[in-house]
Amino acid sequence: MQELTDLWAFITAWYNLPFSLALLVFLGLSALQFIGLDQDHDADVDADADLDLDHDLDLDHDLDIDHDADLDHDLDHDVDHDLTGAPGWLGALKFLGVGHAPVTMILLLLVGSFGLLGWIANWLLLGVVPAYPGWGLIAVLGSVLILSVAVTSRTARLIGRAIPAFASTATSASQLVARRGWVISSQVDQTYGQVKVRDPGGTLITVFAKVDPDKPAIPRDTEVYLVDYDAARKVYTVVPSD
Repeated sequence: MQELTDLWAFITAWYNLPFSLALLVFLGLSALQFIGLDQDHDADVDADADLDLDHDLDLDHDLDIDHDADLDHDLDHDVDHDLTGAPGWLGALKFLGVGHAPVTMILLLLVGSFGLLGWIANWLLLGVVPAYPGWGLIAVLGSVLILSVAVTSRTARLIGRAIPAFASTATSASQLVARRGWVISSQVDQTYGQVKVRDPGGTLITVFAKVDPDKPAIPRDTEVYLVDYDAARKVYTVVPSD
C-alpha cells in the first residue's frame, strides 16, 4: 500500500505535472482514436452507399466539366509548389516523421515519449539529490523535449520502413481518385492544402491537395472529392462535394 501511495505522490508532484498531463493526453488520444475508428467505420458503410447512389452523376459532371476543361492549362502552366507553396513548418513536421507514419501515430509517439521520459528523468534526478532542485524542471523539460522529438522521428521512420508508404506508386495513389474526404488544413487553395480521406482498405490517411487554378479556395471541414492525382508532385486535385 505504501508503494502505491509513493507512486501517486510521485505522479502528482509539481515537477511531474507536465509529464503526467502529457501521458493523460496520450491515453485520451488513444481512446478517441479507437472510438473514432469504430464510429467512422460504421458511418462510412452508409456514407459510401449514399455516395454511390446520390453523387456519382455529380462527380462525373465535376470530372468532365470542372476539371477536364482545365487539363491543357495545367499541363502548360506547371506550378512548382513543393517548397514555395508549403509553409515553413512543414520541414519540422517532416523531421518528426510526417510522411513516414500516420500523423495521429506521430502525435501519440511524441506526447507518450515526452511524458514517459520525463518521469524517468525526474526519478533518476531524485536518486542523486536529496530534494528536487528549482532548476531541475527546466533542465529536464529541455532535455526530455529533445529526446522525445528524436525518439518520435526515429520511430516514425522505422514504422515507415515496416509499413510500405501509401502512394509510393501512381497505381496505389490513383485508387483514391473519386473518393470522398474533408479538408483538415485551414483551406485548400491553388498551391497547398491537406485532406483526410479513407483508402479502399478503410484506413484514414492525410493527403496533400489543391484546387484548379481558376477555382476558389475551399475552407476547413468542407467535404470534397478527389478528382485527379499528380504523380510528379504527389498532390490531388479536389472539388467541393456540393
